[in-house]
Amino acid sequence: MALSNASINASYSIEYIISEAPDHPFFFQLYVNKNKESSELLLKRVWDLGVRVLFLTVDAPVPGKREADERVKAETSISTPMSGTSSSSDEKGSGLTRTLATYIDSGFELGRSGLAWAGKLVLKGLQSVEDVKLAAEHKVDGVVLSNHEGRNLDTSPPALLVLLELRKHFPEAFSEMEIYIDGGIRRGTDILKAYCLGATAVLLGRPFLCSLAYGEQGVERLIDILRDEVETGMRLLGVTNLAQLRPGLINTQDINPLLVHALDEPNEVRLLKSKI
Repeated sequence: MALSNASINASYSIEYIISEAPDHPFFFQLYVNKNKESSELLLKRVWDLGVRVLFLTVDAPVPGKREADERVKAETSISTPMSGTSSSSDEKGSGLTRTLATYIDSGFELGRSGLAWAGKLVLKGLQSVEDVKLAAEHKVDGVVLSNHEGRNLDTSPPALLVLLELRKHFPEAFSEMEIYIDGGIRRGTDILKAYCLGATAVLLGRPFLCSLAYGEQGVERLIDILRDEVETGMRLLGVTNLAQLRPGLINTQDINPLLVHALDEPNEVRLLKSKI
């Protein structure tokens, strides 16, 4: 089943998006606003529209260095009605990213935010086992392992690698919360790999963005392609349902050397402060 996760940075209001598919069980993705009241009012609007699952983005307190944006040097301007911000290109050519993110609260802390949400809460953008443990301590309903498609922090670990580390260092997480991953999911076999390692579901963004070039038919065609690839892969693996997928069906030897060997490793070398 494919569900839509409407973002605060969408080009249309949440009311308009939901009105286009009123029977669809939407999720909502929030970046916390520096103005707490603005976030509270938006969450109330979302709740009144029937949304009951909130994805709280925690991996982008500031925009990353988007070199692709800098090379494009876009001259247009855009606005996002839900965040109430607009942006235009700056001298670096990355203004569409940097100025659009000026509303985000970079000092947000989950336990001290005071934001009220009575529905399910999923933290989006975790990149380490330690952060998943913190999420478990806060009793969240789920987490999204994600490096923001690699567009924020250079050399940050891919979600599939963190998923594998989670199986090694904190397997209890899979029975305590739902585990999602995103980033780099392009084929049905990518989805199967994630499920084999314990993911509850996967998130896709760019494939749907590209398919939208062909409108509704393009999106439907993408879903058909992914469904066919998943079903074909399952038949070739000899499984009849997703619950039968397991780690033993894939070979992770090539990436095992990249795993974190132990958590909270201390520095073995005492670093001296510069005195020169």
